[in-house]
Parts: sequence; structure tokens; C-alpha cells
Amino acid sequence: EAIHRFLVEQVDSGGKKELLGVLDALTYNSRTSWLLTGHLTPFAQLTLRQRERVIQSWATARLQVFRVLFRSFTDMAKAYWTRTSPTLGRVLSYPYTPINHNYGPGFDFPFIVFPPLPYGSTLVPATFETDVLIIGSGCTGSVAASVLARSGLEVLVAEKGYHWKPNHLPMSEKEGMAHLFANGGVTLSDTGKMAILAGSCFGGGGTVNWSASLQLQPFVRQEFARKHDLPYFESSAFQHDMDAVCETMGVGTLGIKHNPGNQILLAGAKKLSMKAKPVPQNTAGEAHACGYCTLGCGSCGKKGPTESWLPDAARHGAKFVEGFQCEKIIFADDKTTKGNKIAIGAQGIWTSRDENSGVSGQVYRRPITVYARRAVVTAAGALGGTALLLQRSGIQNPHLGKHLKLHPVNTLFGVFDKDIMPWEGGILTSVVDEYENIDSTGYGCKLEGVSMLPGMALPLMQWKSGLEWKVHAAKFKRMAGWISLARDKGEGEVYADPTDKYRVRVKYDTAKSDQKNIAVGLVALAKIAFVEGAREIHVGVAGVPPFIRRQSVKTYTSAIDASQTGESNGVAAGINDPSFLQWLSRLELFTVNGLPADASQCSAHQMGTARMGSSPTNSVVNSRGAVWNTRGLYVADTSVLPAASGVNPMITGMAVARGIARSIVEDLGLPPTQEAPKSKL
Repeated sequence: EAIHRFLVEQVDSGGKKELLGVLDALTYNSRTSWLLTGHLTPFAQLTLRQRERVIQSWATARLQVFRVLFRSFTDMAKAYWTRTSPTLGRVLSYPYTPINHNYGPGFDFPFIVFPPLPYGSTLVPATFETDVLIIGSGCTGSVAASVLARSGLEVLVAEKGYHWKPNHLPMSEKEGMAHLFANGGVTLSDTGKMAILAGSCFGGGGTVNWSASLQLQPFVRQEFARKHDLPYFESSAFQHDMDAVCETMGVGTLGIKHNPGNQILLAGAKKLSMKAKPVPQNTAGEAHACGYCTLGCGSCGKKGPTESWLPDAARHGAKFVEGFQCEKIIFADDKTTKGNKIAIGAQGIWTSRDENSGVSGQVYRRPITVYARRAVVTAAGALGGTALLLQRSGIQNPHLGKHLKLHPVNTLFGVFDKDIMPWEGGILTSVVDEYENIDSTGYGCKLEGVSMLPGMALPLMQWKSGLEWKVHAAKFKRMAGWISLARDKGEGEVYADPTDKYRVRVKYDTAKSDQKNIAVGLVALAKIAFVEGAREIHVGVAGVPPFIRRQSVKTYTSAIDASQTGESNGVAAGINDPSFLQWLSRLELFTVNGLPADASQCSAHQMGTARMGSSPTNSVVNSRGAVWNTRGLYVADTSVLPAASGVNPMITGMAVARGIARSIVEDLGLPPTQEAPKSKL
């Protein structure tokens, strides 16, 4: 079932055709099987050891096609074995739901349900009227909904995904990837070297993110304002928007309790004189030690869209639709301005829930037309949601779909001598920002923690053989993991699949300068892991062997001891160990030459693709979020960011959405919106 879902949901038509062609060649054609495997015997009839050797040989083959096959086969096997294995959880003592978990109260949202048509009747669209239609219920759409509803406007929020109440959360890794993330869990770039995670459910990325709430740095604000002619980003209004967003969600560092991985990051950085700090959380000052939040927060401790902005919008009259796939925005001619058009609503297909209020059983569909009397706001996301919708709606602009920024990351894992149960505790509560502005260029990397659920972290580790990888997986409860995240100077683009207009395709290759910055972070993480006593250090870069300390060497485990017992023990270790320095020298070469050609990256941040600017010649929307040469059509998500934020973009995107929503209120001649309520501390 899992493999079938992968082929149906995650692989585009071209990739599916190529993959099936390879499988046919391996199975039915002895000549092509020999070319691929070196055996005349079909692949499926080879012994297990022979099949493994064939796959291992692909990893270092000269022809790129074989290396791509290696990556595709092993990535698929790792992901679905970890998420479906009946034994891994027992070996690790891994509970599939958090220990001592209490469900929060949630909020009863007023969702609109359209009745089915009689059997055999014509599919006449259902219609609905509102003042403002907001397409997308994520972090940014929820802020816009709250601000606009508070101004007295009738607001309808339409979401492609579905709302999952607290008693459904957190989901299992298998179900969560299918129901909470876009494209069945991962969107792959055309080359397969970039794996992108994006939320796709009611609440969007705010439902699956890791609570990190960092404000935009001054040097990036300056770049946005001066290079892109957007003075808003250096204004007090933008600062007020960021502060208001943070206040509403109760952002702060009060209540943070670092888990071992974050303790190690902070302690190691301090020993090596690297600048580091706690990461503010949107948890209203309460302790929120849940490592499962990337699969939804059942405790409601994370004050994301479904706990803050969307309930506030509902209390002020907003209504909601789930399961709405928006096909296009509809327009009328603007008689006041020649050549312009006015957004008057949107058309799409609505899909019901099944008879059990789920989405896996029998459902029905209806075409829906929503008419918006005052404005249409798209907040469908920078991973093609907004850009492809505007393209399907007839918006023509050379920058639409371009300038995609992803904050590419590579991982590093440390294996320690003690069990640390890395899935416990807050996910991302510390950051090393020593290298965020290398040589004052405005670009660099941040070092952060990573979600350590087995089904999400283990697939990021290298595969060399089935036995070796499973032995490695059994060590997972003694691991900690981190990422080196680059503020990318390079960029990519999104476009619609030629055979499926709703499927987003991604062109993105990490620029050489960004690879070098990632490598700087990996070197720093390796040093941190070493001084904090890692027995093994594994880098998420193909071809880099792990560093393994001799068993006779006593390791230093102060951060782990402190996180578990409050005491600090162990023997301190410097980074001048000859064997470590010899191994590290290989990583340091990447800071000069960039990462290997077959190195792959991951991303959980998407920006650009409908960027903001000073004219239609350099952007898709103006400084108020209005789409050029239209009236009543706005973009209010991270698509509008003119460049990469360099920090987790939630707060930046929500602040910009608040500013755009205030502009809409002003454009409509309404009085300023009253302040949203603050989370109770």
C-alpha cells in the first residue's frame, strides 16, 4: 500500500513512466537486465545478496543514470521500511504516540458542507457569496482571515486539505505524511536531489512545523528594503507586524526545556566559542516537550493557526471550507482602468469527507463557485500553490513561478554511548547563528536541531547494505541529529506538470556558493558532536564515510548528563585529535569546492515564486501584495518574499500577511482593524 501510494501521489507522470520502464527492463528483458545488473538472470530471480551487490554497484557507477537509480531505490526502501516495520519500534522502545500526552480542547470550526446532487443529475456548481475569499488556511492565510474578519468583512477561508481535530493528532509517520503534507509527504525536484516537505492540511505549515519563531534579521530586512525597493521591511510598521504576530501566538523562550540534541548544540557551541541562543517558541510561555509536533499537535500547546488566528477569525464571523481544490480565479473587466481586470471569485472542485468523517472511504465531489464582492486573497503557498493558481487563472508575468528559495539543508548525526531517546522533548529549541552572515555577504548557514522521529530522520542517513543500515537504525535511540541550513543565493522555479495541471514540478539545483556555506555548517556540527562525546559521526552527504571513535576512548557526555540528571560528568575532549582532524579535512574540502555532484538536500521552507517588488518588470505583486494589472486580487503568503529569509520564515510570512491584510482594509476604505487578542501566558 505504501509503495502504491508513493507511485500514485509522489511521482510525476514522466518519472513514473521511467521507473516502470526500469522495473520492466530488470524483470522481463534479459538484454537490458544484463546492461543494468551484469546478469542475464532477471533481477527478481537473483539471490538477495546478488541483488544487494547490484544496487551497491550503482552507487559508484560512472553513468549518472545508475547513481540516480541507486538513490531512488534506496531512498524509497529506507522511507517505507522505517514507517511500516513492525519491529523497529520495539527494538528502539519507541512509542508511536507521546508519553503522558493530553489532548487539548481544540476549536469547533464552522465548515460549510455542500449536499450531494441526485444520482444522474447534471453537475451544476454550488455557489457561495462572501466579501473576501482567502485561498489557503496556513500561517499566512489564517492571519489575513483574522485581520479581515475583525474589520467587519464577511470572510470565507477555502482549504485544499482537511482539518484534523486534536484527538487525531499526532498521526503515525505513515498516515501523517499522507494526510498532513503535500504530495503524499515529499515533493522531489526534477533531478531527485532535493526533497521538499510542505504542509497541506487545515492550518498548513503551522500544523506540522516545529514551533520555531524567529524574527527576520536586520541585515536581511535591509537587503529587502534597499535592493528590492521595499521600504516596508525597514519600517516600524513591519516591526509592529512581527511583534503583533508573536504576541498573538505567545512567542518567547519562557518554558523551554532543551532535549539532549539541543543541549549538545548549545553546550558544544559554547565550548567552541560559537554564537548560539535558544529559539523562541509559539507555545504561550508553556513547556511543550513534544517531539511529535511535525505530525500535528494534539495537545494544542503549539499556538499555530488552528489554535490562534483561525479561531479568532471564526469568532468574528469567518466561515471555512475544507477539501476545496481551486481551479482558477474568475475575473470581470475593470471598466475604470483599460486592460485591467477585477477578481470576483474562484472556481474549483469540493470533495466531501466519507461516511465516517474521514477521507479514505467513499466521497462525493461537486464543482463550486465562490463569488467575492470585495477581494480575493491567495495564500496557497510558495511551492506552486499560489503561482500555479495564478497561471491557471490567466495571469501572465515573467516572474511568476520563478525565484524559488528553499533554504537547502544537509544533516549530521551523532551516535552517543548513552540512550537519549531523541524523539522526546522540543524539536528545535536552539540555534547556532555564528555563520549566518559569512564575510558580511548576507549569506551563510544556521545550525539547528531536526525532527528525530525514526520514520523522518532515518531515511536521511546513507545506505551501504541492508544489514549495515538496520544495525545503524538500531542505534537510533542513542542518536542526536542537526541540520546545516543555508540562506540560498541560488534559486529555482515551479511549474505545472504537463499532464496534470494541479501537480507542481520543481527545478532546483543548490548553487555552488550555497553548497559551500552548507559545508561550513557541517564542519562546525562535526566539531560540536566531537567535543560533546559522539562515538560516531555520520554526515548526510553521499560518499562521506562516518567518523568512529575507538572504543578505548572515553567520551565526554556533559550535555546528555545535564539534560537527564542535571549533573555534568565525563572527561573533556578537544578537537585536536589527529584521527578526527584527518577525517574532518575531507569535509573542509567541501567548503572550498562545494558538495559532491550526487549530494542531495532537503527543504522545509519555501519562498518566492510570486515575489514582491516595485514594478511588473521585476515582480508579481506590489508592496501592498496586490497582483499587478488587476484589482481586488492579492497574494499573502511567503511567495511574495523577494529573497530567502535566512530564518524559519513563519514569523516573517505571517507579519507580511498581516501588513497586506491591513492594506486591503485600507484599500476598501474601512477603519483600521482592532488588535487581535494575545495568547494567555
